[in-house]
Amino acid sequence: KRAVWTRDGGQCAFVGTDGRCTARGFLELHHVEPFALGGPTTIDNLQLRCRAHNAYEAEMAFGSFVLREEEVGYLPHLTGSGPS
Repeated sequence: KRAVWTRDGGQCAFVGTDGRCTARGFLELHHVEPFALGGPTTIDNLQLRCRAHNAYEAEMAFGSFVLREEEVGYLPHLTGSGPS
């Protein structure tokens, strides 16, 4: 976690058409190759994402279904973050 935080500069690493996201709070660990699809939990496969961009990446990988925390409870195994 520290290595990913340091490498990404404590900032969301998502890059879109307007450049890199500037979010620095409520960051989550994002698996570039999704863990659910066999992606490893390695420094090279992890990036920091703000909650919105982590959810966006999950939707891109798994489709448009939306799981809301208030509907199903917090699912850290789906978001790539959570208590250590």
